[in-house]
Amino acid sequence: MKIGIDIGGSHIGIALVNEYGKIIEKSEADIENMENVENFIESRIVKFVEANRDNGKWGNNLSEIEMIGIAAPGIPRDGKIFSMCNLGIKELDISAMLRKHYNLPIRIRNDGKCAALAEKKYGSLKEYDDCVFLCLGTGIGAGVFLQGKLLKAGRAPGFEIGHLVIEKDGIQCKCGKKGCFETYCSMKRFKDNVKKLANLPDEISSIELLDYLKKHQDEKKFAKLIDEYIDNLIIGFSNLIDIFEPEAIALGGSFVHFKDVFFEKLQKKFYNEKYAFNSEFMPELKLAVLGNDAGIIGATIEE
Repeated sequence: MKIGIDIGGSHIGIALVNEYGKIIEKSEADIENMENVENFIESRIVKFVEANRDNGKWGNNLSEIEMIGIAAPGIPRDGKIFSMCNLGIKELDISAMLRKHYNLPIRIRNDGKCAALAEKKYGSLKEYDDCVFLCLGTGIGAGVFLQGKLLKAGRAPGFEIGHLVIEKDGIQCKCGKKGCFETYCSMKRFKDNVKKLANLPDEISSIELLDYLKKHQDEKKFAKLIDEYIDNLIIGFSNLIDIFEPEAIALGGSFVHFKDVFFEKLQKKFYNEKYAFNSEFMPELKLAVLGNDAGIIGATIEE
């Protein structure tokens, strides 16, 4: 058994994961107080572990637990996480934080890479050797596989596809650059644009927002917003195809929940126009199948 933790840009998920990548027990919570994120993360993890001790999921000495795997936005290095832009954290020593409570091996990976590993081993990409995973959520996380191996850079996790520039002098990104892919194609930005266009309250749930959009998607202003989102998404795809020549591109994150709004239109435009140098080798577009569990599961996968 392993503990998988997924720290997102706006939520945290913690689960007990078995040797087959199946989640046995899970807890999730939204991160609402951005001024006290570090304490919130620590308390949620400890609360989960203690609750499962109490209900008999494992012994008091955690003897059933092999390790703690953490999926986090930003750059993991030396047991710490740096540049968690969407949470406003420059540096989080999460290993030291957890070792105050548990004497267990701790492994940290970028959250996009964790979700990619899970989809590659258990999900939408398991049949492909050369493929790309994009997690469209608060930002854009990603993983790239060539000949079945996850690409890794030497100095940092690398392959920050969400920070490809797709618009010169474009919208300011939290990373400090302008025109980043995720400033145009994160689902958070798309949902914020819908709320602004429709004059909806910020606290509206994603389910309510999706229901509203389904009812109004053919109205001119919303149809234009959807088309612009798809156009920007395909610009990102085009760059990825010409660099990596993937057999498939899988889309995960909250994008999957909005598939009825996007996916058919996206496929139609993507396959009916030229977006790659070698256009006879266009990749398949896939939807991720592990949902929000992908980061948690991927955090526990051994490479």
